[in-house]
Amino acid sequence: MYKYFDAHCHYSYLKKNYEGYIIAAVSMDYQSAIDTLSLKRENVLVGVGIHPWRVHEEDLTRVLPLISKADFVGEVGLDYRFSKAPKELQIKYFEEQIKAGEGKLINVHALDAWEDALNILVKYDVKRAIFHWYTGPSSLLKDIEGAGYFISINPSVTFQKKHQDVLRNADLRFILTESDGGYEYRGKLLEPSDIPNAISFMSSFLGIEEQKLIKSVSDNFYKAYGLNVVNS
Repeated sequence: MYKYFDAHCHYSYLKKNYEGYIIAAVSMDYQSAIDTLSLKRENVLVGVGIHPWRVHEEDLTRVLPLISKADFVGEVGLDYRFSKAPKELQIKYFEEQIKAGEGKLINVHALDAWEDALNILVKYDVKRAIFHWYTGPSSLLKDIEGAGYFISINPSVTFQKKHQDVLRNADLRFILTESDGGYEYRGKLLEPSDIPNAISFMSSFLGIEEQKLIKSVSDNFYKAYGLNVVNS
């Protein structure tokens, strides 16, 4: 039924039908969380969270009660490069959202904060997590995989060397695909429909048959999100 799997998409900014895709729709703040929750359907999982870019302007107490209605927590995490919020406040928001989403998958943004984010997830005994658009050190991959967490590969892998290095060194059993749809990157609005091209590149780059890669990503997605496997 489903051929492509988008582990991280700002679907509330797109609201289009993508036939043959399962989409994990993330939120950025209170308003996008409300919008995202309203979009839940068979092939759209919904996430609630405050993005580290919004920590300095968002009321945590408004968002925490919404997490119980979500399939997963996200997009949450830390950003030591672009966030305007102090590190301490970012960490507080991250930890409080993890605690509110106990038992749920955590969909993590961790730019320039990969190790700190991993340590916090481990500290709170999080069982399932995704490091979205992972461009951190390859040396940290073994620790991420050892914790049972996943990384998601973005369409930027077709040209972003850091992302290619990650793909080269990651264990296939922990790789997911994502679009980060709804986000504009280098003048292009990303969408789930960018994933097939990324899959083709990944297949060639890794020297793996495309259908085998798709099957692996499918299995990983169902495991990450705690879903029952269906014929895909």
